[in-house]
Amino acid sequence: MARIYAPNEEHNCDFGVDFTHGAAAVPDASTKVIGWFNKQGYTIVPGSDTLSPWDHLPVEQLRIFAPYAGINPTGMTKAVLVNAIETALITLMKIEITQFDAIADIDGGTTAEPVFADADAVKAVLPDYVTATFANGSKATVPVTAWVDTDTYNKAAAASYTFTATLGTIPLPFANSAEVTATVEVVVAAA
Repeated sequence: MARIYAPNEEHNCDFGVDFTHGAAAVPDASTKVIGWFNKQGYTIVPGSDTLSPWDHLPVEQLRIFAPYAGINPTGMTKAVLVNAIETALITLMKIEITQFDAIADIDGGTTAEPVFADADAVKAVLPDYVTATFANGSKATVPVTAWVDTDTYNKAAAASYTFTATLGTIPLPFANSAEVTATVEVVVAAA
């Protein structure tokens, strides 16, 4: 979907599209409709699947709220103002991940009877997601795109082998500025 902003922020309807306080959502595939609005001087923001709660407010209310988000709304159109508010709130709302929940050690068997033939066999059983839990009980579940064999797993040598997660996209409102990650130990005991 694309968000479309009318030059007149009180606009209600045009070309068969209903507007709320000058904003409407139109499927990205509706290229004819989007093209028409583009030619008429409307602002098109592609990739937004729906109107945000901010789009549903009149621009006067957005201008009243903006200073509370640290934004000077002077001269801003509704499209620019909504984008500024959404960006500011996402920045303000980010909760930093400082550590991931511990993952229990994995029994790798013994050097005489190993559970895993090689590092790829270990990686096949490692989780697809890791979780951070915060003091307030909120959780950030983050996808793992790969596991890295940090200690060069060897089924014939008794040791604790670390596998480190390569993380996928961090979901909002969470952030991982310190780039912490999750690890798991695979323990191979002596025979």
